[in-house]
Amino acid sequence: MDIIKRRKYPITLRVIYSLTLFSICYITLVRPVRVYINQNYIAPFYLSLDKTENSSVTLTTRRINIQPDGYNSPRGFGIPFGGYFWLPFSLLIAARQKWPAIGLMGYHVFLGILPPYLAFLFIKQVAWAGTGLKVNETLFQGVFLISVFWGIKTILVQWKKEKNI
Repeated sequence: MDIIKRRKYPITLRVIYSLTLFSICYITLVRPVRVYINQNYIAPFYLSLDKTENSSVTLTTRRINIQPDGYNSPRGFGIPFGGYFWLPFSLLIAARQKWPAIGLMGYHVFLGILPPYLAFLFIKQVAWAGTGLKVNETLFQGVFLISVFWGIKTILVQWKKEKNI
């Protein structure tokens, strides 16, 4: 029985292809879909809640910010699967790190559920939900940085192995 071997491309070529492919995919497909979903489904829902409660909801194309009375800074959430997903995801795919890439995807699915619910609670004057949104922002940036560094480290290790350094 023949063994089917995957053709091995150099890591530098895989990184360039991965970054290029996922950038084009994000700019042409994902970003417009994210903006459409936010402007036509998510934002109107939170704006309707804003009219019934004592809070100020501000919108960008990819983010919802809520600032109830008595808070100095707004709390909110971004629509998942943005640039903070695609950059580390493309690095992990180029490095052939399947499970970390799946974990990152699962985390962004989680971001599509919990932060919108916390924002709903925050508009309804549940104080701890605002703290949850702040913690989510910090955790989100931490997961992004760890994912990027993990991807870069793995790529460098593979590159050194190819170059026998």
